[in-house]
Amino acid sequence: MDTIWWPSLDKGGPVKHQALKRSIQEAIGSGAIAPGYRLPPVREVAWRLGVTPGTVARAYKDLVEQEVLRAVVGRGTFVAEPDLPAPLPALIDSSGTGQDGRMLNLRTAQVVDVGQGQMLHNLLKTLPDPPPGAYVSYPGADRDAGLRARLADWFAVPAHGPVDPGDMVLTSGAQHGMVVLLQALLHGPRPVVLTEELAYPGFRHAAALVRAEIRGLPFDDEGLLPETLDRACRETGAQLLCTSAEAHNPTTIRTSPERRAQIVSIARQYNLQIIDDDCFRSDAGEDASYRRLAPERSWVVTTLSKTLSPDLRLGAILAAPGRAALPRVAAQQQFFGLSRPTVSLAEAALSSGLAAQVRDAVLEVQGRRLAYLRDRLAPWQPRSREGVPFAWLDLPRGWRPSSLSRAAEAEGIRIKPADEFALIDGRAPSAVRLALTGLREDAAFETAIDRLAALLAAPPHVMEA
Repeated sequence: MDTIWWPSLDKGGPVKHQALKRSIQEAIGSGAIAPGYRLPPVREVAWRLGVTPGTVARAYKDLVEQEVLRAVVGRGTFVAEPDLPAPLPALIDSSGTGQDGRMLNLRTAQVVDVGQGQMLHNLLKTLPDPPPGAYVSYPGADRDAGLRARLADWFAVPAHGPVDPGDMVLTSGAQHGMVVLLQALLHGPRPVVLTEELAYPGFRHAAALVRAEIRGLPFDDEGLLPETLDRACRETGAQLLCTSAEAHNPTTIRTSPERRAQIVSIARQYNLQIIDDDCFRSDAGEDASYRRLAPERSWVVTTLSKTLSPDLRLGAILAAPGRAALPRVAAQQQFFGLSRPTVSLAEAALSSGLAAQVRDAVLEVQGRRLAYLRDRLAPWQPRSREGVPFAWLDLPRGWRPSSLSRAAEAEGIRIKPADEFALIDGRAPSAVRLALTGLREDAAFETAIDRLAALLAAPPHVMEA
């Protein structure tokens, strides 16, 4: 007997996704499906009803945005539970341990601990006394002018060209910078944002906060496919492209200069703004960024979190030249500006050379670990890049991301499967991302890689033989 509840098109009407929405809403209202119920997968519903997967996906997405349904990446779409706020995502799930009672984190691409905590604490104690009137007023643009000047030099790589401090807006981290930009640049009741079909989950979360619809596009080893970008712009009226041209998260792909030029041409044709997430850049870079190729429509989001400390919560928007007022007003309306201690400490770290010292030490550790990962996982040819704190691994036959994640967890290892980077009901390859920077000691990292190599060498179909 078929005990799965299926939506129907019985309510009719010319718009099929609306009929599907009514079917789901009535089932919830009648109690046919209860809070927490997992809806059938998009493709199965589409096949059963004789409609396209896009029709079903749109119905699901509309109801997710209305908070009737709740989408959980990698698990499915569920009937939302009223009055229960969604739990905050944890960077590292500490529940459960491996065989030796310890979890080894290959999941989180955080900054390597090279002792910067003590270094920043010591620096904080040397800061000069605050001037009269400090700590009795709200932050203003004049207060962070010195820090913006320092950061303009720090982020002014050849790829971006010169950075005027006046074109920089400081934020509480790069994720906050992304939200500020979406609020400043999007307009209309349901704007469309484009990104790669596998993308940094923060893009999805930022779009949800401003009630924008996000669409994933296919890409290859050179970046987004121009023909699908052109079609998406034409069909959706998209206003923004969120991308990572220099170091795509999670695959490490760098968009080629030729592909960047094609994307800029399409962006100009459709008046598409480009947000370039540049948080993982580790070198000066010679390939012209979107900011240099199309300065009138390009915005860079970057941070010190990956090279100094995520605890400072210091991000930066490199605005299109002369257009910083847009994100600056949005930022001031949200939080007025960075706190005085954050500004003072960050400026001191940059001016004293401490930030550069920490960055160099972080990159040295990453380099050692990348060399070890490449050597031990060589049979499976992981995709990696110098200076990027993670690697991308296509799984060998016999392993799926979910089964490898479970097996790795039993061995005390946390990894990040590809489906956590996919959009709602999007496609995810059989692959995982491995972070180089989630463990303090090299020895612990090497232990985790050794255990993972042993698992990859013995997939389930071999172990069961």
